[in-house]
Amino acid sequence: MGSNLRDIVKKECQKKGISLSKLAIILKVNHVYLFGVLAGRKVSRPLIRRLAEVLDLPNLPSQYELFLKHRKNKSEKRTKTKTKPIKEVEK
Repeated sequence: MGSNLRDIVKKECQKKGISLSKLAIILKVNHVYLFGVLAGRKVSRPLIRRLAEVLDLPNLPSQYELFLKHRKNKSEKRTKTKTKPIKEVEK
């Protein structure tokens, strides 16, 4: 995805003349939660579907799935390189 999820949503909000905080109110979610989903710290497919409806972005759910897949692959690579075997503790 060329732009990150937050940029896509923010750009569409600007077109409609609303802030991300106002969008959170429209969606009836806490703005911190919305920001977390858009930043990839939290996962919420239902919220992304609602965002797609409110902002008229029909491709947003599929873009979100790609975003999650990319995030997962990135996380797995990071885990593989940093993980060390755990030594057993003798009793």
